[in-house]
Amino acid sequence: MGARLDQHYLVDPRVRDAMVEGARLKPEDRVLEIGPGRGMLTEALLRRAREVVAVELDELLAANLSAALGRPPNLRVVRADFLRLKIESLEPGPWQVAANLPYAVATPILQRLLPWPHWSTAVLMFQKEVAERIAARPGCGDYGLLTLSVAIHAAAEVLLEAPRESFRPRPRVASAVVRLQRRTAPLVPAEEQAAFFRLARAAFSQRRKMALGVLSRSLGLPRELLSGVFADLEIEPSARAEEITLEGWRGLAQRLSMGS
Repeated sequence: MGARLDQHYLVDPRVRDAMVEGARLKPEDRVLEIGPGRGMLTEALLRRAREVVAVELDELLAANLSAALGRPPNLRVVRADFLRLKIESLEPGPWQVAANLPYAVATPILQRLLPWPHWSTAVLMFQKEVAERIAARPGCGDYGLLTLSVAIHAAAEVLLEAPRESFRPRPRVASAVVRLQRRTAPLVPAEEQAAFFRLARAAFSQRRKMALGVLSRSLGLPRELLSGVFADLEIEPSARAEEITLEGWRGLAQRLSMGS
C-alpha cells in the first residue's frame, strides 16, 4: 500500500519535532493524525496531547501501531480510508490535525479536510511544489485554484522544507510542512463558491493571458461589461488570473451573477 500511494515514512527527528512544535499543542488537545504509518510522529504527538486518533488505511500498519508504541492509553487507531471515512464520527472537536500525507492523495485529503468545521490547526506534509502552491501569494506563478480553495477556509504558511533524506524510502522530490489555521468562517460562503470557482477556473485555464479577455471569450460576456466591473473593483484591465486577489475573484463572481 505504501508504495502504491507514494508513502514515504518520516525518519527525521528534527522534522518530526518541528511539526509537533508547529501544531502548538496544549495538554487538553485532541489530535487527528491522518496516515500515521510506523508511528514516528504519533509517538511525539502522544506526549503532548490528551488524545491522538490515528486514521490508517493500511491494515497491517493499523493493527501493529498501538503495540509498536507500547499500547498508550491516549491512542485510538481507526483503520479506514480518510477519503471515505464518515468524518462526522470524529466529532466533537475541535481537533488539531497532523499528517505526513502520501503524495498521491495529499490534495484530495486536504480538500476533504478544509470545509470540515471541527478542526482549528493542521500541520501537514506535502510535496514541496504543492506546499508552495498552497501558501502562494497573488502575483507569483504558484498562485492558483489550489491557493484560493485553501485561502477560503484557512490561513496557510510553509513552516519548513523536509529534504529527501528525512524519509524512507527516499522520495525523488523535496517535501515541505504547511501549517493551516482555520478561519472562523469561510471568506467565500458555501452558496457562492460554485460561482466563484466557475469564474476563476475559466481564467486560470489560460493564465498567461489577460483575465478580462479570457473571461469574455470563455463565458460569452461582453468585453465592455467586464471592463466596467474590473474598473469598479479596482482590478487592472491587464491583470492575469494570478494577479487577482481572492477578494477580487469574489467581487467579480458577485457582480457578474455567475450561476453554479
